[in-house]
Amino acid sequence: MTKEVKLYISSVTLSALYLFEFLVTGIFIFSNMFYTWAGLPFVLGIFALLPLLFSVLNLKIFKSARLSVGLICAAVAMALGHFLFTAYVLSKLTYLLITGLPIFAALAVVGLFLFLILAYPKFKRLGKRISVITLSIVIFFVCIFGIFRLFIFRFTSDGVVFAVEDEYQIAWSTSVKSTGYVTVNGKTYYDQSNGQNRVSTLHKVSVPMAVLDEAKGYELHSVPVYSEAAYLAIRGGERVKKYNFKPVDGSDGLQIYNISDSHETLRGASAAASYFGKDLDILILNGDIINDVSSLWQISLIYKTASRITGGERPVIYTRGNHECNGRYADELPEYVGSNGRKLYYTVELGGAYFLVLDTNNDMADDNFFIGPAANFEQQRREQTEWLNGLERFGESCEYKFLLAHMAFPLSDYERFPEWTTQLNEATNGKFDLCISGHSHKLDFAEAGTETRTDYPVIRGSLRSNYRTEGVDPAAFTGTAIECKDGKITAMFTNAKGEVRQTIAVNY
Repeated sequence: MTKEVKLYISSVTLSALYLFEFLVTGIFIFSNMFYTWAGLPFVLGIFALLPLLFSVLNLKIFKSARLSVGLICAAVAMALGHFLFTAYVLSKLTYLLITGLPIFAALAVVGLFLFLILAYPKFKRLGKRISVITLSIVIFFVCIFGIFRLFIFRFTSDGVVFAVEDEYQIAWSTSVKSTGYVTVNGKTYYDQSNGQNRVSTLHKVSVPMAVLDEAKGYELHSVPVYSEAAYLAIRGGERVKKYNFKPVDGSDGLQIYNISDSHETLRGASAAASYFGKDLDILILNGDIINDVSSLWQISLIYKTASRITGGERPVIYTRGNHECNGRYADELPEYVGSNGRKLYYTVELGGAYFLVLDTNNDMADDNFFIGPAANFEQQRREQTEWLNGLERFGESCEYKFLLAHMAFPLSDYERFPEWTTQLNEATNGKFDLCISGHSHKLDFAEAGTETRTDYPVIRGSLRSNYRTEGVDPAAFTGTAIECKDGKITAMFTNAKGEVRQTIAVNY
């Protein structure tokens, strides 16, 4: 078999394998996701067929070895591109990149070893000199940024003022590890435990709600720490950022914006949630703001999403989504976002509105292969039910009462964890004006009593598109704007272009 024939066969084989990859992953994607253009699967399908078509034509007609090499490269590149596109659509791209780092590092070491053994000895003097210089530069940058992490210090997010019970929890992120504290009217509140300041790229500091409401401003303080070695700590100079703060005033009505399921797409979500502009009173982050919790960097994306919208000047209510139940740092998440101790279910009253935040946690059973052996959510569900049944009041003094839950358990067709769902419905029935949820990536309003098992309605209004079907454009998003005035609640689905897609009279 000649070299040319081998190239022809390789070209056809790889092109066929790419088409097979496209069909297998495509069937899974297009059966589970919705796109803004119904013709997209067909266009991509024709595009995926092209390498095989040209490979067959080359085998039968053109018989060009160069064309075979080009088609082989194209098939491999398109297969890799489609794999990454699939991972992005299914919100698994960052997971693959982060968890795959050890594999990438191992491949790099093996590649370097093979290069030094097989290729380097054959180089001439100039080639060896270029190789050594290039390798030295790579090692230098790996040491500086990969091992010692000597980045330039900056605040990578503005402050985020999480509202929980009777306190604000002010959080922010930095580019390098640092210590942090907050000052309000000259009083200092530290991010510390047992006499030790937390040294991290993420910080959260609790401040009494009444204190910040009165002061209407706060300062973030961080000191970069470049070495944490015992008896050899190296620090930089202190950095400060000042913020005004607007307490919620419900006397002229409330403007609330809810986003969920943004899955690390900051641009579209922040654009949609800017609908009220400076009139925004409360931002709700209703889960799945990130794809998983495999890194502290991902947690910082929660901060960045919120701070882009609020500028650190408005309170934020956080609800955990099912995607935020998975990953290396999932158990540490309560330390960095709004939480009641280590619990992600709590209540808060702001401007005459009562919010009860539930943690619907994971949508998979504890024995599911993908989340074991760390999962123990059944115990968390029992504890949460006991807490919910032990509440003595549900914002009786408040004019508006909202239930926040990432997964819309009150819906008539909700089927996950039937026993727990029944318990939640019984405990919340008759106590709320509206349940605000996400998870489904759709714009929907479920009427109370007909489409729900409760006497309050459910709204789900978040998706990655400017229209009514799910998309993949990171600059597009639709969320839910909620206005409360004169005892009436109005909800609007608004997109990143500022357009109102639908208006709903919730309790008229």
